[in-house]
Amino acid sequence: MKRILWTLIASMLALPAMANCAEVETAAESSLRALLEGRYAAMKSAMANRDQQAVAALLAPDFLSVDVAGKSENASQMLQEIAALPKDPNKASDTTIVSVKLSGDTATVDQRYHMTTTKAGADGAQHAVELVTLSTDTWIKSGDAWLLQKTVTNQLDYTLDGRSVAHKARSAQP
Repeated sequence: MKRILWTLIASMLALPAMANCAEVETAAESSLRALLEGRYAAMKSAMANRDQQAVAALLAPDFLSVDVAGKSENASQMLQEIAALPKDPNKASDTTIVSVKLSGDTATVDQRYHMTTTKAGADGAQHAVELVTLSTDTWIKSGDAWLLQKTVTNQLDYTLDGRSVAHKARSAQP
């Protein structure tokens, strides 16, 4: 009976220390979230300006992008695609960090990308386009900078005039 009582007392004394550890992790992840929001904003700006050097500066040397179908491309391939994209004055987009998990110098981020625009159809009429993707990104700390090492698109939803045109979801993580 005494052993159980002492175990309970020791457990209760450890709870405040464990709570403080959880707060430190939460504070570190919260701080990292703010920093990564800035990195995503820099990526958005660099991509909008077709600034390949600025995009490349945010990527790890071994960067890999995996689409919802499992097709992979490296940084060089992605940068070529960015350069080829036509500018879209009607495009509005944002990236929302859903969650951040920090483990040493690696952060796993679940994020949501939302883009809207209007496009002229074959008939000349304007159509509302919306794209939503859910992705898991891996960021690594390299020196003082956080670099995007991998992005994996888990789900893609594309609508035209409010009607679903495509819904794709990853069947398994790569």
